[in-house]
Amino acid sequence: MLGAAGLVLLALFLAYADASFTSYRLQLVSLVAINAVVAIALTVTSGYTGVFSLGQIGFFGIGAYVGALLTIAPKWKAPRVLPGLPEWLAGFDTTSWPPQLALLLACLAAGVVAAAVAVVVGLPLMRLSGHYVAVATLGFLIIVNAVLINWASVTRGARGLNQIPSHTTTWVAFAWVIVAIYAALRLRSSPYGRAMLAQRENLLAARGIGISILPTRLLAFVFGAFFTGAAGALLAHQIGAVAPTLFSFTTTFTVVIMVVLGGLGSVSGAVVGAAIMTLAPEFLREVEGGFTIGAIQVGAHHGLAQIILAVGFILVMIFRPTGLFGDRELGVAFLSRRPPNFDAQGADESLTPIVDAGVDAVPEDTRN
Repeated sequence: MLGAAGLVLLALFLAYADASFTSYRLQLVSLVAINAVVAIALTVTSGYTGVFSLGQIGFFGIGAYVGALLTIAPKWKAPRVLPGLPEWLAGFDTTSWPPQLALLLACLAAGVVAAAVAVVVGLPLMRLSGHYVAVATLGFLIIVNAVLINWASVTRGARGLNQIPSHTTTWVAFAWVIVAIYAALRLRSSPYGRAMLAQRENLLAARGIGISILPTRLLAFVFGAFFTGAAGALLAHQIGAVAPTLFSFTTTFTVVIMVVLGGLGSVSGAVVGAAIMTLAPEFLREVEGGFTIGAIQVGAHHGLAQIILAVGFILVMIFRPTGLFGDRELGVAFLSRRPPNFDAQGADESLTPIVDAGVDAVPEDTRN
């Protein structure tokens, strides 16, 4: 019921935005949705398993380029422009297709290619833990960025790809958010998700009860790569151009902040964190031009918006170390002031009953 109400409110908001917002604000709303998909994907990859990945934006770049190459008109993919493209891809033409069908193909293809790369990369990397896997996945991001820059016959190098049709709309972007939320929550409540959470909480205990660690982590890694790749295709078809600079360390740290700010294990927190980190810099940009509070006048200071965001993030980490949502999801239970197990309090929750250590607990035949 709560989900249906949320969908209705979202539909009303999107209809209002289409009718009232400027094109710039519509692009900003779409960007919130795209970032939310990436944040949800990282929540599954890192929040569900505890394996902290810094290479998620590598899949973002792969998806953006794959989606773009599928929908760019053939005249912009000719051998004189992109000589390294396969002949079938250079001649592949979606210009006569319905825009949303072409975008759907681009997103699915981008997600599948990113997921395939994740299988190859994840087989060795998901055997690692702690800071080792963080450094290793960061190395993967560096490799992807280097390929995008140097494989000029396919990616046009640092110049990037342009002439990408602008098929992404707010409705399509938020449709992907809904799909990502549904898939992430279903995965979490499934046996596979329970296995992910179990090995996150205690790796040795999870192994002791028969959970296979590598397949469990690899599933989360591939899941996150698919949705991140699809989000990359959405981004490419929103801004109409892609370049390697879009998929760098800065973007990586921004997405990590989104997830940590909302709560590393919360899908709802990922969406809220994405909205905050996408919209807050835009609204705070006006502060850099100067402002007045009562008798206090502050002149123009470039970079003030970033300082305010950084201070806010530090305060959240001090007072809410687990993020705004922690490991919880937005819903009736979250809005309630009672803890989730309030009704069960007072019941014996121990695995073995507590035995009174008094004299009555001593067997009769051992008493003197």
